[in-house]
This record gives sequence, C-alpha cells and structure tokens, in this order.
Amino acid sequence: MKKKGIKVLGLFLAVVMVLSCCAVAGLSVSAATGDVVYFDNSVTHFSTVNCYMWYDGTENNNGSWPGKPMTNVSGDIWAYNIDGDYDKIIFNDGGTQSDDLNYPGNGQIAKPNGNGNKFGVSWSAYSGDTTLPTSATTPTSGGSSSGGSSSGSYSIYCQNDAGWSSVYCYMWNSGTDTNGSWPGVPMTSLGDGVWEYNYSKQYANVIFNGGSDANKTGDLTTPSVTSIYNNSSNSWEPYSSSPVKITSFTSSIQSPAYTNCSIKLTTVAKSAAGSLYYKYTVNGPTGESVLSNSAASSVTWIPTVVGTYKVTVEVTDTAGNSNSRSLDFVINDPSLLETAFISAFSNSLGTNTQIKQNTNITFTLTALGGHTGNNLLFYKFIIVDPNGGTNTPYYTTSNTYSYTPTKLGVYTIQAYVQNSYNDTVNGTYTYTCVGDISETPEDTSPAPVQPTTSAATESTTAPTESVPGGVTPQPTTPSSATDAPSESVTTPSQKTERGDVNGDGVVDVIDVTTLQKHLASVYVPTFIESQADTNRDGAINIKDATRIQEYLVGLVSQI
Repeated sequence: MKKKGIKVLGLFLAVVMVLSCCAVAGLSVSAATGDVVYFDNSVTHFSTVNCYMWYDGTENNNGSWPGKPMTNVSGDIWAYNIDGDYDKIIFNDGGTQSDDLNYPGNGQIAKPNGNGNKFGVSWSAYSGDTTLPTSATTPTSGGSSSGGSSSGSYSIYCQNDAGWSSVYCYMWNSGTDTNGSWPGVPMTSLGDGVWEYNYSKQYANVIFNGGSDANKTGDLTTPSVTSIYNNSSNSWEPYSSSPVKITSFTSSIQSPAYTNCSIKLTTVAKSAAGSLYYKYTVNGPTGESVLSNSAASSVTWIPTVVGTYKVTVEVTDTAGNSNSRSLDFVINDPSLLETAFISAFSNSLGTNTQIKQNTNITFTLTALGGHTGNNLLFYKFIIVDPNGGTNTPYYTTSNTYSYTPTKLGVYTIQAYVQNSYNDTVNGTYTYTCVGDISETPEDTSPAPVQPTTSAATESTTAPTESVPGGVTPQPTTPSSATDAPSESVTTPSQKTERGDVNGDGVVDVIDVTTLQKHLASVYVPTFIESQADTNRDGAINIKDATRIQEYLVGLVSQI
C-alpha cells in the first residue's frame, strides 16, 4: 500500500510539473509563419492599421517601423498573416500605437482598451470571417469578366491620388472564382483621378493595382455600398454618381475633440452645372442645427456640449443636383486634460492668409486643458520674417503677442503653449505680408493642434521594452528640447538663492527646466542641490519645480 501511494504521489507531481511548464511556456508564445493575428479597429478608428512584430532580444522583425499593413477583413476587423517567428507585437497607424504586447497565439484578436497612445488591449479568440488571401490569387483558368463595360450591374471606383499611369481592378471570391487573371481588368478613367470598373457579379474581395506587383493595394473587402478607394491615403469613402462631385470633406482635427474648441470643416467639390452652395448641419445631444447655408465652402464649428455628433455637408449646384458627406465626432470635456490643446489661432486683422506691412498686429493663441500642477499655461511666439530674422521669444502667461511686420513676403509663426510640468504642444501658422490685403476669408480659424498623448513631453518617449535593430516603434514627434524657456517669465523683485538651482544668480524658468532634468536623471553640470528644496519639505521632487513656477507668476511671495 505504501509503494502504491508513493507511485500515485509521484504521478501527481509529474502532472503538476508538466502543467507548470505549460503555464510558464504560455507566458511567451512564439508566432509561426502562417499564423494570423486580428485587430478590432472600432475603438481607435485608424485609417490604416499596421502590425509591427519582432522576436525579443534579437534583430529579427517583420520589417522597418511601422511594420506591415494589415488587411481589412470586414467592418472594423483587420488581419495580418504572420511571415516569421516573432513573440512581440505592436499595432499602430504609423503614429498612435499600442503598448509593446506579447504575442498571444494563432487566431487571437486584440481589442484596444482606449484610443490614446501606448494603449493596452484585451485578447480573445477570433470567430468571424477568416477569408483572407495573402496575395493576389492567380487562378488556373480565367473567370468571367465584364472588361470594364458599362453593362455591369455593379460599380467600384478608385481615386488615383498615388499617380499610377493606369489602374487595374482584380476581384475574387476564391482561387477559381475571379474577374480574370492577375492583374485583373483595366479600369476606365472618368477624369480628376477617378477610375471606374463595372462588373456583372458580386465579388467579396478586391485589389487595385497599377498593372503589376510594383503598385498595388492590400487585399481589400469589397464595400457593400458604392464607395471609392483612395490609393494614396489607403481608405474608402462614400461615392455618388451625382454631377456634384465631393472630392473631400475634412475637419481640422479628428475625433475625439473637446468642447469650446474651434473645428474648421472644409469641403472640396465641383460641378459642371453652375455655382455651388454648401449647407452644413450638425446633429448631436441637443438636436439638429444648421451651421451655415451659403457659397462658403468652409465653416467653423465650436461644440459646447459633450456627446456624440454627426456633421453633414450637402452641396447643391444651380441645376438642383446635390451630394452629401458626413463626419462622426465624439466631443469630450477638456477639464481633465493635462496636456494643453490649441483650439484656435487668430490675429487682430481678422485675416486667414495675409497680414499688412507696417501694421501692428496682435496674435492670439487660444488653448484648453493644462489641468495639472498649478493649472497655469505658459505661451511663447517665435516669428520668422522673410529674410530668416526672428524675434526674441519668451514664455509668459499671456496668450497674445503684438508684432509689426516690416518686410514683404512670408512670415512663419510658431506658437507654443506649455503646462506647469513643461508638457508642450505647438502650432505653425503662415501669413503673407502684403502692402494691401486682398483676401476675403471665409473662415479665420486655422487648424487646432491636439496633444499627441494625455501627458505629452517635449522629447520623444522611448518604448516600454527594447526593440531589436535600433527600431523605435513610436510616433515620431519633433523634439522641442531646444525650445526650453531661455529667459525668465518674469523677474522677481526679491532675489533669493533658494530656487536658483543652476547658479546663474537669478530665479527663472531655466531653473525649472534644470530641476526637471535632474529629476529625470539627466546629468546637469550646473545643478546646485542645496538650492533645490524650494518648498522646504526636506525632499527634492516635482513639487519644488512647481513652487518655482508659482513664485515666478506671483502666486507665492517667496521660496
């Protein structure tokens, strides 16, 4: 009995050890060629979805950043056929990206937990449509083809903004059910970069190409409604056969946006049947309202209520033909936004593209957010004249700047806004200085500037894990390290050694920057630790930097 008990116990321990090994192995799953990983785009709303994969600790990856484009399977579902042995993965649109993720195994789908940069995901088994050819299928025999004839029952369109010399359309349901052999059927040019293909039966998938493998789209799902595919932006848009052609309907910022920010809506349209009129309407939590109904092709919308909105433009020509487009928006409350948000930039002349020579002009930068630290925002304006000369910029608490242009030509204005923790965003605005202003602006609100993350910094943030091959999978944001305030926001009447952490004899914003670099473990040769405890609590931390800023703007009388 004892020996039998020992055998049973030994068997139990062996099973436990096997299960333990399996559990440990599950922490690091390695992909194999032919595996498929899926991405749910319903949260992030990327126009294109890329998949960057690598094997941790090696230089083995699936290509340079941002990786390989994923294929739209249906709706918001995108897929990527894995071409190697990898155990790490990042989903991205070339800018916003997921966190560095562990590959979960074949047939799993990732759903983002948010739409900000470095978002996390939840994994689950994918159970939807798995029809996903890895490349253009060359059939053993050609299928039926309408050859671009107008006799087809269905039509599909391609906006050739990529500049291909010709455009072909390859469609298929399976390897033996296609519209012809690769590269498909030549499409017909309708002018203005629009190409059309008419076909007599439905196909589930389509590839647009320039007649070869050199220029081609990914494997696309044929849309269920009449649409046009832009081969430059790699996105589908609604398409109408109306004589009124809307080539673009864009907003100066994309959803999500914030209340009380200026969103410029612009429509580019044309018709051979006379002048055009643009009716902009917005439908949201408070019902439907008309923003404008005139010959103006752009309008500014300033949402004031949090919620979900649909903004529509209806374009009508003098013959009564019409066409319409819509954009969906989520409008959030900026009261918790830590990084500043540039909602508008304007000038006292009320112009959009021109300023007048020898005329004093006040530029105004309107910003939201910055609710962190002492909730203060600091502003700086750098103006470059046509000869490359520039003003002497300062960070101040004023969001306006007065300037008199004396030279004819193009002036560039870089406007910065910074919160109390030195998180900075900026916008660049261009004006032509003229002797007499001739423009009649339809709208004087240049594009707002959104923060790239909820806590953006002036330097590019490194990924959470090392990436092989020197690749840094992250949005490329220009470093603003050289734009750190070089002079004080204000000169205190009372001088003190405490707070002068760089030892230059004055307490100013440079001391704030120096202290923050020290806290970030950046070596600063001039740092004086004995003068850094500005709030006298016996510790040196971010509260001391905030104390200096409060002193500079007069919130406290001494440090």
